[in-house]
Amino acid sequence: EKALGDRAPKPKIEQPPPPPLDEDSVTGEFMADVAQREEVRVVESQSRKSQNAAGHTMRGDFSNVSFAAALAEAYRWRATGALLLRRAKVKKIVYFRDGNPELVKSNLLVECLGQILVREKLISEAECNESLKRMKATGRMQGTVLIDMGCISPHNLQYALNLQLQEKLFDVFRWTSGEYTFNPEAPLPSEPVSLGMTSAQLILEGVKRSYDEARIEAALAGMDSKFIHPSEDPLFALQDAGLTQLEREISNTFDGHKTVATMRSLHLLPELEFDRLLFSLTCAQMISLRDAPASGRTKSSIAKLADKGPGKTSAPPPLPLAGPPALPPPLPKSGLMPAIAKPGKPSLDLPWNNAELAQPMAPTSAPPPPPPSAKKEAFQPPPPPRNSVSLLPELSEVMSMSNISKEESVQREKLAAKVAAMRRMDYFEVLGVKTTAKREEIKQKYFALAKEFHPDKHFQSASAETRLLAQQLYDLISTAHDTLTDPAERDRYVKEIAQGVKHSMGADVGKMLAAEGKFQRGEEAMRQRNFAEANRQFEDAIGLYGDEGEFHAWYGWSLFQMDPSRAETAANSIEKAISLNSKLDKSYLFLGYIHKATGRPDKAEKQFEKAIQCNPDCTEALRELRLLGKARR
Repeated sequence: EKALGDRAPKPKIEQPPPPPLDEDSVTGEFMADVAQREEVRVVESQSRKSQNAAGHTMRGDFSNVSFAAALAEAYRWRATGALLLRRAKVKKIVYFRDGNPELVKSNLLVECLGQILVREKLISEAECNESLKRMKATGRMQGTVLIDMGCISPHNLQYALNLQLQEKLFDVFRWTSGEYTFNPEAPLPSEPVSLGMTSAQLILEGVKRSYDEARIEAALAGMDSKFIHPSEDPLFALQDAGLTQLEREISNTFDGHKTVATMRSLHLLPELEFDRLLFSLTCAQMISLRDAPASGRTKSSIAKLADKGPGKTSAPPPLPLAGPPALPPPLPKSGLMPAIAKPGKPSLDLPWNNAELAQPMAPTSAPPPPPPSAKKEAFQPPPPPRNSVSLLPELSEVMSMSNISKEESVQREKLAAKVAAMRRMDYFEVLGVKTTAKREEIKQKYFALAKEFHPDKHFQSASAETRLLAQQLYDLISTAHDTLTDPAERDRYVKEIAQGVKHSMGADVGKMLAAEGKFQRGEEAMRQRNFAEANRQFEDAIGLYGDEGEFHAWYGWSLFQMDPSRAETAANSIEKAISLNSKLDKSYLFLGYIHKATGRPDKAEKQFEKAIQCNPDCTEALRELRLLGKARR
């Protein structure tokens, strides 16, 4: 350096690297939590597997097919699996069950929970940053940290998680390029929160958010002279699209005799809103646009006939229950008689809190119990007798008798009773018509019943049994309609009735009803703290119908109460329950208690966090999170 002076080579100064994209304060990706970063990794991995998987049933390009049409195609096939979406480096996976989207995963860090919470003004940016610091220090979920900080309530967390999923999906409606591939082999992830909207609802909302005047005009180019025909398939015509009253009335006027231009000229809606509605209903297959008008005189659409409802169409009488009416048992069946809290005293729904439960009340008229209060100072239950001491005092307190909500439990039993009753009826009785009924009367009664038992009514059900029972009812009334509206089939069926031919209930339905009975006896044994008998009844229920997650959850919990040394087997059973149905808060709660009892508080905390995501009113999980948080501090 002395010899060369200014010509001496200068040492290279290492420039700091540019900030990574995920810390970009402009996009908001710096708000991404650990869960979203892990989701990015999962999406990248699963997208590679989906591309290489065999048996794809759907492929397409968004330059030719809209995302709304792709959703409708999955609904048409009642598809279950994963739809991989790719646009440049952006990848998303939409998971379907029976044609309805359940979950969305994305490799965009900007679609994180913190971003949603700040945008919705549920928290400030400073609170988001502080929650991220605490989350990284403790390993807890961001939502739980924010609850612990007092920034949000459990209900707001559930709302934000649901909104996060919807935002990830609605973003795809803006795509005008990219490709999609459906993989029917991809399993549905076990997540406590789902989209909560039907395929038709998502299509309508996505189009409203994403289609401006130019885009909707391009989508409907050349359609002015087309005639608007209503769908003739109740599965499509009676979808729950979340229409407003005005939108429903407009859609009921689509009779196949009016063109797009004619309907638009009536100015029933602003032109852009009308075109969005028309395009959405077309994509959802609720209507179709054709060159020719409908033949014959104008007929009411299926939706219009169904809207008249049973009360206005001399509908069939209420279905009888599976057996003769009887006095209520001293203890309730699952969810049939919810406890009514006394004034000033919360209902704890514990096995020994039987005074209110034993009172007879009608299942359909009892009001739902109020949300459980966190304060329980006025109630000290007497310790029940048991042969061995529980590993944790609180383990013996988690005894409320249903994973599934009271309302859904009642609905499940009603559906089971209706299936059993309908299976004993002939097709005329199923539809509530006389043997001399004309074809039009049969169709009208069928449409009213098809609307009542449409699969969209139960698509969100936490119970696999509820969904299957609803499908059984829909299939039964459809078979009755198809038989009685076909002259040849009707003649054959009438002759069978005259000869005394009876159709059996069906082995699958009989097994479901038997499994429900076993499960209820298991619940009763749990109330009596007879864990061995309860475990046997739950095991029998699983043997009859193994797809109901609730059965597996209670089997695992009763096994652990019966023999704590079998904690691993019990946990495996509860994990099986979660894989079958990820929306049951008690499954996570039971698993959390088992982890806590066996000295794994970190794993226990994760399960308690998921329990409150399923059910913000799960006071047991909230209490455990507070206790674990105090232990950390």
